[in-house]
Amino acid sequence: MKLVLVCCLAMALSVTAVGAQSLKPEAPSPLQPGINEGVVDNFVGPQYWYFTGDTGHTRLHAQFKPMGLLGNPYQSQITVTLSDEANTWHTSKVLSSDSKITDYTFDGDLKKPTKLLISVIPSPGGLVRTGGNYQLEATGAVSFAQKSTTDPIIGTYKQMAGYTSLLGASKFLPDGSIQTASGANGTWRLFDKGTQMYTINIEGQSQLSLQYVPGRGLCDGDTIIFQELK
Repeated sequence: MKLVLVCCLAMALSVTAVGAQSLKPEAPSPLQPGINEGVVDNFVGPQYWYFTGDTGHTRLHAQFKPMGLLGNPYQSQITVTLSDEANTWHTSKVLSSDSKITDYTFDGDLKKPTKLLISVIPSPGGLVRTGGNYQLEATGAVSFAQKSTTDPIIGTYKQMAGYTSLLGASKFLPDGSIQTASGANGTWRLFDKGTQMYTINIEGQSQLSLQYVPGRGLCDGDTIIFQELK
């Protein structure tokens, strides 16, 4: 069974669900009711979600707004693919723009409850970071899994900037500690849950206040300081 792709002129405003999109295809994140927001780029790679389409009419609306380059419009694209869990069918759509929002809806009927997987894939490679902001919203005969209560910062990162010395791979552990490949240890602490701001302290380094951006990592504005790894 394939879902038929139809173009929509605009996305209706609704409650926004700030999720923690997954970088692991074998462990996608559960889509939540309302609009789910994400940021994707070619340096970090694809992101993965899922929800359940129940018996009846199911819709998945995808919206994409590209990031610019040094404040100027820059052509970017993502490929959104919807499939069943066994991948017996899949349907994809490329959303491409240099500045304006572009959006589409996957639309169809299911004969039985089906776990539906979503991949959001930026253009591969390149020396310039490309990608942008996207939104996903599932409506109709759908149901959703419970959102994880685990702190989203827990995981493994690659240091990209922010310090005078290289730390290598860094593990942010559930107990609030940080272990780095260089041997330096540190701590992390949630400063503000609403903005997902964290205070980072690592031995021999200056204290940093960084924002966790799901699917990208810990950022200082537009600069990724710790890039989230798969």
